[in-house]
Amino acid sequence: MVQVTTGYAQTSKIKCYFNHPVNHAISTGFNAVYLNSTFPDTIAAYINRAKYSIDVAMYNYTAFSGSNTAKIAVAANAAATRGVIIRWIYNGTSATSNSGLSLLSPLIKTFPSANYIDYIMHNKFMVIDVNSPDSTDVVAQTGAYNWSDQQTTVDYNNLVFIQNKQVALAFYHEFNKMWGGTGANPNAASAVFSSFKTPGSQTQFRVDDQLVEVFFSPKDSVRQRLQTTINTADHDLFFAVYTFTSADVANSIKAKYNNGVFVRGIIDDFSVPFNAYAILNPLLGNNMITYDSSGTYHNKILLVDGLSPSSDPVVVTGSYNWTTQAQESNDENVVVIHDAAIANQYYQSLCADFTALGGLPCLSAPCPNANTIFVSNTRGSSYQWQLNTGSGFGNISDNSNYNGVSTENLSFTNAPSSWYGYQYRCLVNGNRYSDTSTLKFTAYWNGSAGTAWENTANWNCGNLPDANTDVIINSGVKFYPVINTSTMCRSVRLNKDAFAAIISGILLLLTGK
Repeated sequence: MVQVTTGYAQTSKIKCYFNHPVNHAISTGFNAVYLNSTFPDTIAAYINRAKYSIDVAMYNYTAFSGSNTAKIAVAANAAATRGVIIRWIYNGTSATSNSGLSLLSPLIKTFPSANYIDYIMHNKFMVIDVNSPDSTDVVAQTGAYNWSDQQTTVDYNNLVFIQNKQVALAFYHEFNKMWGGTGANPNAASAVFSSFKTPGSQTQFRVDDQLVEVFFSPKDSVRQRLQTTINTADHDLFFAVYTFTSADVANSIKAKYNNGVFVRGIIDDFSVPFNAYAILNPLLGNNMITYDSSGTYHNKILLVDGLSPSSDPVVVTGSYNWTTQAQESNDENVVVIHDAAIANQYYQSLCADFTALGGLPCLSAPCPNANTIFVSNTRGSSYQWQLNTGSGFGNISDNSNYNGVSTENLSFTNAPSSWYGYQYRCLVNGNRYSDTSTLKFTAYWNGSAGTAWENTANWNCGNLPDANTDVIINSGVKFYPVINTSTMCRSVRLNKDAFAAIISGILLLLTGK
């Protein structure tokens, strides 16, 4: 029997948001949040809650009266009027217009960065109430997003908010280096930018008992941090980057791919002329998408082992493009978040982007009668997928359920749940086999619509579990399930601090062995 208890989750101290649609079908219980044209509203809402101080380091704020992003200036001006001290650093080179600064109140102090050759102040962060006596007031915000209408609705971006005083202090100390001190007014004589800064004094923090790292370029060796994170990949790796020129990073990814790690990527076509594209495009083939449509693919994301919750899933995001200038000259920031729930939310976004841009189906624990993909972890020049239903392995052919049987990616379409337990392997170069993959069907409870087990909106698959479906209930969801009608599934796993309830007289039949 399932434990007869109900519970309600606490709010996470790390919140991430995306400005293009996400894929909840691969949610593991924490649905990614798609903010349709409302990034400015979200930032304004945080500014509206500020009590004491706001520090902004923003590469480019583009706005005019009545524009969507003008809401940020309206909120900032209101905060300054009620006594909040606002300090604002912007890029001082000719690369940006920062037209939105003209909307700010004179009460808000602004300060341009240095104007060096081959340099930009490319940071995108905000710190709120860092010195509040109530630590729950303190928030740091970063991500890939520049504050403009195009970046809000056209370009691909993400935001992340971290409610933690120590993390916020790391951003605050970096801000003060560029501001020239802690005062309300900038001190140009003491302000330092680019390689004239010192490294961060503390880079590792605990947020909700999860490791979060914060690094700033050019003094914190961000490229090496990226490569270190790439080298931890055991199972899967996804990158999504606007400007990717670094051959060193590309070769680190190539090495993991050649060692059997499943790799996918999205890059903007701005990166096509550079070495990284030349290294990875022939290697990854249709597992890498080049974005060449309206606007830019502006994210700067690395996701490692996002499909493997027991293998330290990691998200890297922030302002840092994977380039020499970002490494050696620019002022940049990144956060490295070691959290399976956050990693899955980023995967929901990246997977949705990948398939919407014409890529292959998402790799995930499939829903019954849904689409999925298996990938050979052995590389070669020829591939043949094989199936074992209990009588030994035999070759399979493309049909209405299978596609790509002679490639490293085997795609499933409408795989029936009765196939649970079928085994697949790939014969590579006629003499080597990949690891065997077993087809299983999983439904994650997300609890987004209430407590009713019988409501399809509460399940990532959008339909109810059946007798061939494993059910996983994670902690941290909005509502936990109550089973009101007798039903069945193959198994139920309640992760730590998760709960479920069965109404008296109702049966939940578990069909698995």
